[in-house]
Amino acid sequence: MSSRILIVDDEESASEYLRLILEEEGFSVRTTANGVEALIALETNSFDLVISDIRMPQMDGLELLAHLQQRWPEMPALMLTANDGVGDIVEAIQLGAINYLVKPASRPVLLVAVERALRARPLESAPDASVPELVGETAAITEVRHRVVMAARSDVHVMVTGDTGTGKELVARAIHRLSAQSEGPFVPHNCALAPAELFESEFFGHRRGSFTGAERDHVGLLRQAHGGVLFLDELEAMPAAHQAKLLRVIDDGEVRPLGAEKSEVVSVRFVAATNRDPALMMEERTLREDLYYRLRGIEIVLPTLEERSEDIPRLARHFSGESGLGFTPEALEALCAAPWPGNVRQLRNMVQGARAIAGEGRIGLADLPIQAAPGSAPGSVPGSDPAILLSDAPRGTSLREVERWAIKQALADCGGNRTRTAEVLEIDRSTLRRKMAEYEIE
Repeated sequence: MSSRILIVDDEESASEYLRLILEEEGFSVRTTANGVEALIALETNSFDLVISDIRMPQMDGLELLAHLQQRWPEMPALMLTANDGVGDIVEAIQLGAINYLVKPASRPVLLVAVERALRARPLESAPDASVPELVGETAAITEVRHRVVMAARSDVHVMVTGDTGTGKELVARAIHRLSAQSEGPFVPHNCALAPAELFESEFFGHRRGSFTGAERDHVGLLRQAHGGVLFLDELEAMPAAHQAKLLRVIDDGEVRPLGAEKSEVVSVRFVAATNRDPALMMEERTLREDLYYRLRGIEIVLPTLEERSEDIPRLARHFSGESGLGFTPEALEALCAAPWPGNVRQLRNMVQGARAIAGEGRIGLADLPIQAAPGSAPGSVPGSDPAILLSDAPRGTSLREVERWAIKQALADCGGNRTRTAEVLEIDRSTLRRKMAEYEIE
């Protein structure tokens, strides 16, 4: 039996456009003009999916969503909007909408969204407790877990922002694991590491002989991620021209490999991540505003370790594993008092190194490099621990000033060696290179 779909839109032309496409695909469709008519239809008929406009007279789409959550909580709903009104979209997702579509949605985008909505998981299947990889009990990390679950319950694209080392890929993998895309692939891609001239081949793929050196067919990232999640890390490194091409795929739901004669439909959920402020990036024109609003169905902002310092003991015990007896009080006190410019990643690396030194015994103060004198460890670079680097940073300075100061100090301590400096700061060389350009560091 074909799925039954209820369309709710006061624009007759918009309803007819959706009805014709869906009926051609074999769906049973009924149209109504507003939320009141939709509720009457729901009372007397059985439907598998509701597709509703947001702005309507008498009862709008958000009011209708609230009624759906109260009376038919397992009914999936897709929302329609004439623009990227972020406030309405966020509220719709919070009210339980699976996804939203910008009018007029292309046929491939509509059909992919409908297919995914029809197989979406019920809300009860992803409680907050099912995100064990995000360790901590502070309000900041609890809010992150809540948003991960909200993202997993929906089908929208996600934007994750946060400093280096806060766990952006961890969040992306948790969303994938809990979502309806969990049986599909998770494909990570670092935008800072991809050669610009290979963008189209990397993302769209190519056919053998399509350009010099193309000796065999190549499946692009978008086809690799079909049915799953494509994680775009360091989005800030993607050139504007490439952003426009990515936006076209999001809008059309199709890709054409280089050298191919026709396009292919893809069903991909995007999770994008950046360690920069999107508002600043849009102001600098390094991030397209339209792409940002397509990707930001839900935005998850990760706190720095300083903002959740009460979680440090719990995180330290988690990273030390089950093989030892824990920490001495002095060691835990030192961990809690230290600055963490590398955030959770830096804490993890330090604790795991200390565990290797301590063996099965308790990790003590002597096992932690944060209290060691600069240069005391064999083969160490003077002042090479990030916690030591920032111990003399002037108080009251902005985060940007502290970051610039830390990079300059690390470069000086490493004799200008960029590879070693990147290791000390626990970032990759491309990030260091970009930061040096951003802060005009020679």
